[in-house]
Amino acid sequence: MPQSSYKFCDPKLTPEERATDLVSRLKLDEQIQQTWTIAPAISRLGINAYNWRSNCVHGWSASGGHWSSDMKWTVFPAPIGLGATFDVDLVRAVGEAAADEGRALHNLMLAKNNGTSTEAAALNCFSPNVNLFRDPRWGRGEETFGEDPYVLSQIGVAYTRGLQEGSDPHYVKIVACPKHYAVHSGRDNDRAHFTANATMHDLYDTYLPAFKSQIMGGKAGQVMPAYSGTRCKMIPNGAPDCANDFLLKTVLREEFGGYNVSVCSDNGGVSMVHNTHHFVDSNELAAAVSINATTDLDLGHDAIYSKNLGKAVEDHLVSPQTIADSVWRNFYWRIRLGDFDPPNMVSYQSLGADRLNTKENQDLNLKSARESIVLLKNTNSALPLKTDLKSIAVIGPNANSSQVLLSNYEGIPDTITTVLQGIEAAVSSSTKVTYSAGCEDTRCTNKDMFNDATAAAKNADVVIMVMGLSGHLEGEGHDRDPTSCGNEDRESIGLPGCQYDLTQLIWGINSKTVLVLINGGPLSISWEKDHIPAIIEAFYPGAVGGRAVADVLFGDYNPGGRMPVTTVTGVKDLPIVQDYNMSTPPGRTYKYYTGNTVFPFGYGLSYTTFQYSDLKLSQSSIQACAKLSVSFMVKNTGQMNGDEVAQLYVTAPREGIKYPVPIRTLSGFNRSHIAAGQSLMIMFTLDPYDMSVVNGDGSRVINPGDYQVLVGGQQPVNGMTTEGVLSSKFSVAGSTPVMVSDCPHAKKCMACQPQ
Repeated sequence: MPQSSYKFCDPKLTPEERATDLVSRLKLDEQIQQTWTIAPAISRLGINAYNWRSNCVHGWSASGGHWSSDMKWTVFPAPIGLGATFDVDLVRAVGEAAADEGRALHNLMLAKNNGTSTEAAALNCFSPNVNLFRDPRWGRGEETFGEDPYVLSQIGVAYTRGLQEGSDPHYVKIVACPKHYAVHSGRDNDRAHFTANATMHDLYDTYLPAFKSQIMGGKAGQVMPAYSGTRCKMIPNGAPDCANDFLLKTVLREEFGGYNVSVCSDNGGVSMVHNTHHFVDSNELAAAVSINATTDLDLGHDAIYSKNLGKAVEDHLVSPQTIADSVWRNFYWRIRLGDFDPPNMVSYQSLGADRLNTKENQDLNLKSARESIVLLKNTNSALPLKTDLKSIAVIGPNANSSQVLLSNYEGIPDTITTVLQGIEAAVSSSTKVTYSAGCEDTRCTNKDMFNDATAAAKNADVVIMVMGLSGHLEGEGHDRDPTSCGNEDRESIGLPGCQYDLTQLIWGINSKTVLVLINGGPLSISWEKDHIPAIIEAFYPGAVGGRAVADVLFGDYNPGGRMPVTTVTGVKDLPIVQDYNMSTPPGRTYKYYTGNTVFPFGYGLSYTTFQYSDLKLSQSSIQACAKLSVSFMVKNTGQMNGDEVAQLYVTAPREGIKYPVPIRTLSGFNRSHIAAGQSLMIMFTLDPYDMSVVNGDGSRVINPGDYQVLVGGQQPVNGMTTEGVLSSKFSVAGSTPVMVSDCPHAKKCMACQPQ
């Protein structure tokens, strides 16, 4: 422990006062060493070393850690699946569980390493990923919550608050670090040197809202800039995001109020400012422009800050005060974590091995996996299946794969239940289950194993095909590229390789086929949608994902998830990946996309039916800064209890407006469990922020004119059955736009509380 006589050790003082005292006691060279994420000890002050490198995008990550063999913990569904739950309370609970386990692992590793913080066991984690999944070819979409800024804001803030807020009001449990700020969603292959062109409209309408919510609504302690760069009207020459004065100083610090936020570069991001972006001519200049832009921590084993900031001060490229300010922000969060207080004062320091892999966390994991599953098709009630069928054939490269369930940045689960194992456990002892992989792996480059699969399918009562993607085909650093089946090319966003051929072949042999998809990015499955009777989207469902899938297949759980992304019919429907303009024809995401869809954003079926009625608006005409109440009834008109995700969309006036206006915007959602035959009244309050659009300068405005409100279990999209979607209209009075910032009681962000 630090020497208790110092003011920075006095818990009666504010964290700000304590950080100021601590930094004032450091020599310049000591301060510089604290700008590296592997921060060394300061023995003369009794300050231990601290390693800032940890991750927890869906539970605590094992990446980079040296764990004991008895350390096992919870691996939740991938974030894309958590986004599909549309359940804010659930995701907050997942964040809380991840924080408990992260604290416990930190404490265990401290004991193991003589009080020294180790990689992957810090009290911060580089999560959540709140980048917007705007293009299905991006390999890292599995780490995000989907394509909608409102969902990203609500779900992302829930996860951050779950990580940071606990039962002890005096301390932060785990410091969250939303990433990758701010304009980043592929190509991941090019991220080390690519600079995205963004309009001011797209910046503030699409790319910044989730980060604004993280700072203003979630009070996130850290932010991680992207490897890539951003070019916009305010920085016309562009700059890597680590060295982007506009994004970091103007937007993050001033506009969002993130003055105390510790900004940590992505791994090697500072060195890339010179070595790959060639934004400057040396590592010394890379260090200078990055810390001057207020990137406080250099996450990189090349230690660019540690090796170059001293010289940068000598050359008058960086002021000592700039370094002191960065170090202050870093220590501020270590103080908020209780790092300099006696362990008996910090209740979280008592968390130990008994908090890992608890029954409560495993129950939550199963609930999360179940809620993440989306029922995409169910012709003639093909599902749920009976558990006493005579024979079931389980076919596909993902059917008995355990690793594929875990996604990336995974932890170390005690057990993993594959889909095959889940099915075998669910059926009666008299049911014969036959398994064939059909492909050597998800790349499925040949048809060598097809004969075994067809033999399994011929005489089965039902065939369950478990197909999709894996880390071979998508992930950090590599996007979804076209695959091949023998000498034939396959489109990058369909079933890869020969999986498409296998699916057609098996369906031709046995039409009683169910398709289960295990994947991160959405799959364009137009043929499959037209032919396969029942389709389930499970994403990467975590360690107990196989049981959750089986629960849905056999009716032990009624699915209620919704698609967090738009599934387009093919690459031909998309602009090039590097085009970051959201309205480039045919547009991106449900807000701007005008092309054909396989499954739209917000879509999902149930084993029961829901009826919407009695849509009421509190007023038919309002002033620009007024609020509007929207209420309606939802009744479960089927025979099974189930969850319904009620969605509220707003369509704003478009006539005469010269900047892009969304086709419609999700402005509220609610997941509720409704028993068969029961009804529930749901009410939303539309804030001025919720009715606003972003103009060409990036400002939120409320335009006068006629607005439409849509409520239902999905959005009305051409070509999809949307019976029961209700609509109503209201008008905003006036003749000129009103700035939301001029509305005294309007929300400040998408996930902020009303004023």
